[in-house]
Amino acid sequence: MLPEEIMQREEIQKVIITAYNDYLKEQDIEGEGSPDTILFGSESEVDSMGFINLVMDVEAHFHDQGIMITLTYEEAMAGESSPFRTVTGLTDFILELIKEAS
Repeated sequence: MLPEEIMQREEIQKVIITAYNDYLKEQDIEGEGSPDTILFGSESEVDSMGFINLVMDVEAHFHDQGIMITLTYEEAMAGESSPFRTVTGLTDFILELIKEAS
């Protein structure tokens, strides 16, 4: 991995974790996100509406930066190994989308 990719990975994780932590705070749930945090599924602290809002917040952040990516499309949502399950999975997915867009 190139140094700029490492920095980009850390920045993307920070955006996702911040959105996750904001959700927890809004819901008065104690905890803090990490790269291993489960975002989606029965083990997640995030309910379905919260998950949608979290994904929209992350997507909006990148749009505000001029990075026009779409996180929710059928192939991503229907895959057996969802990129939305963990912070790391979503980070990898966003990195891939950014590379494809550039």
